[in-house]
Amino acid sequence: MEFLLLDGKVKKVEECNVFQEIEKSPIYEVVRVIGGKEQFIEDHIQRMFDSFQLLDYENSYSQEDITNFARECIRINKIKDNNIKLLAVELNDMRKIFMVYAIESYYPPDSVYKEGIKTIIFKHTRDNPNAKVQHLDYKVAVTNAIKESNAYEALLLNEAGYILEGSRSNMFYLIGDTMYTAPSSMVLLGITRKHIIKSIKDLKLNLVEKELHVDDLNRLDGMFISGTSIGVLPVNSVDDLKINSAENKIIKNILNEYNKLTGKILG
Repeated sequence: MEFLLLDGKVKKVEECNVFQEIEKSPIYEVVRVIGGKEQFIEDHIQRMFDSFQLLDYENSYSQEDITNFARECIRINKIKDNNIKLLAVELNDMRKIFMVYAIESYYPPDSVYKEGIKTIIFKHTRDNPNAKVQHLDYKVAVTNAIKESNAYEALLLNEAGYILEGSRSNMFYLIGDTMYTAPSSMVLLGITRKHIIKSIKDLKLNLVEKELHVDDLNRLDGMFISGTSIGVLPVNSVDDLKINSAENKIIKNILNEYNKLTGKILG
C-alpha cells in the first residue's frame, strides 16, 4: 500500500525508513479488513493494551486514538480485503513510535477448508505466552521448518511434551463429542479463538480447556487451527498422522457457526 500511519500522521511508505531503526521486539496486532471494515478491532486493541501492561511498555495513545489510526490507514489506502498491522516499538534512539500499515495477506481458498491442511511438530516454548511480541529468530526458524516440510503450520511442542498452539494460530482438538483447547493461561489469547469459543457455546457443545500431550495425538477425532486470516481451518495431518477433520460433522458445524458470527460483525 502507498501510505502508512506513523504516530497518527500519514506518511508515504517509500519515504519512511523507520523500519531500519527497529531492533527490539515490537508489540503488535494484525487486524483483518473485509469489505473495507476492520474485524474485531476492539478486541485486538484491548489485547495490545494487555501486552503493554505485561511488558511494562509505556504507551502514549488511547484505544480510541489507535482505532482512528487504523481506520485512517484503511481509508487512505482504500483497503477492501487485506490485513493491517498495529505496531508499537522503541527505536534504537529510545524513541517510541506507533505504526499502522498494510501487510501482505493470504487467505486460504475454499478448497483448503474442504480438504484440511498439513501440519508439523516444532519444538518451542513461548517465554510469555499471553503477550503478542514479534521474535524474528524464532519466526525465521519456524518458517523454514514449515517450508522444508511443505506444511501449512507448525504445532509447538514444549519441553514437557505438550502441544498448546500453532506458530501463528490457536489450536482446538476433538475427542468423541468434546472439543478441547489449551488453558487460557498457557497460550496467546487469540481474538479468533475467543469468538470460536463463543460459537462452540452457542452450539451447546462440550468445551474443556486442557493441554494435548503428544502421545495422545492418535486419540483425536478431529483438529483445527484458528487465526485472523484463516478463521476455522481443519487439520488433515500432523507429521505422518492422518486426521479426517474436514469431514467431521462437529467441526463443520463450528466452521459454519463462526462464519455466521463473522457475517454479523461485518454487516
